[in-house]
Amino acid sequence: MRIVQLVETLETGGLERIAVDLALAQKRAGHSPMLYCMFTGGPLADDARTAGIPVTEFHKKQGFSVKMLFRLARQLRRDAADVVHTHNPGVHHYGAISAWMARVPAVVNTRHGPATSFGRAYQERYFRAVMPLTDRVVFVCEDSRRYLVEQRGLVSGKSAVILNGIELGGFLEKPAAPMSASPRVRFGAVGRMVPVKAHSILIDAFAQLSGKLPNAELRIVGGGPLADELKEQARKVGLDDRIRIEGLNHHIADVLQELDIFVLSSTSEGLPLVILEAMAAGLPVVSTRIGGVSEVAPEGDVSVLCRPGSASDLAEAMYRAATSCDLAVMGNKAREIAIAKFSLDQMWRSYQAVYAEALGRN
Repeated sequence: MRIVQLVETLETGGLERIAVDLALAQKRAGHSPMLYCMFTGGPLADDARTAGIPVTEFHKKQGFSVKMLFRLARQLRRDAADVVHTHNPGVHHYGAISAWMARVPAVVNTRHGPATSFGRAYQERYFRAVMPLTDRVVFVCEDSRRYLVEQRGLVSGKSAVILNGIELGGFLEKPAAPMSASPRVRFGAVGRMVPVKAHSILIDAFAQLSGKLPNAELRIVGGGPLADELKEQARKVGLDDRIRIEGLNHHIADVLQELDIFVLSSTSEGLPLVILEAMAAGLPVVSTRIGGVSEVAPEGDVSVLCRPGSASDLAEAMYRAATSCDLAVMGNKAREIAIAKFSLDQMWRSYQAVYAEALGRN
């Protein structure tokens, strides 16, 4: 198959990582993957090109563009695409219409979360308008599918759920060895420092439990526009000696190996890759009860969950994990689940089946 994935950019992010990893798996399986970026490439575009995967950047301007539809259709005809696979609503109307213009046999979309890109309501209207041109909509967790099908009226017959997968190798090379319960517990979070990740709530939660766990530490890695604000918040609560705010780090397996408990404080997610990475690294998880987290990290066995948006609830969950749970047992179970269910190859095989069904080959 000649498979084109259409994204906005290939800057560092979970959606973008999924697209590149899928293309790598497709290439290993003998297919011809290509990546189209509506705007610009980014660091992950360089990774794809290094691996021999063609990346086309269209440098689209903001606002709707009829010209862009024709440019995409011409490129799809040149590349003789069999499948157009778009990611999220922001690009899907362009991908579906240009695929129809170029007579591409199959069109698939992945919704990486329940919300439209950047909360833009018009994208949801466009998304619904091109459903007749769309063969399948894939959700990364049942929670997102349920919301958009049952509450927003998306056609259920075109929906499928494929849980995210990751390259496990780099995480499995390192031992899974979280501490036993101890006053010194290393909490950590990895993610871009933006409002939806709610790192400010995490800092407040850590401040609330810091007296109960006087030797506990918190490390937040990822960089982003709120980094300076978070550093100032840590200083104001008097814990800047126990809270580390760090920039982007591409060696996530190394970061996770230095933690005892992974914490996700987000207020909205689909199925964050970092949860799967933490599990593959052998870490127990404390998380807000959002998206597909409970679908992949069973509460009690692997995770301690709490409601989103509450620093006191998150503090209680973190304290309970640190003092009442056998971290080593939880971490080992997390790694077992990641190996059994969340490899990149498993995710690719599921997408391959969706493509084949859309092409009428089964």
